[in-house]
Amino acid sequence: MFGIVLLLLTFFLTGGVCGLWVALNVRDSAVRLERWHLRNLDLRAQAAGHLGPHDRILTATGFRVVGGATALIGFGMILAPLTAALLG
Repeated sequence: MFGIVLLLLTFFLTGGVCGLWVALNVRDSAVRLERWHLRNLDLRAQAAGHLGPHDRILTATGFRVVGGATALIGFGMILAPLTAALLG
């Protein structure tokens, strides 16, 4: 049981920290994700033979919002059981 708890704690802590990293745009991570996304769209369109402009799905701000939601969920999944255990 302790192993499962430790595994879930590690998983949610990693997700929370990574989401916070993107949400706060540390070292331009959201901008880099946006560039990576655009490059993948270009490669996909080129492979399919489409020469027109591609549909942009997420911008750097969108990646930051998704990162913030991931951070809130990750830290919430850690703090909610701890708070419930402390309050009884």
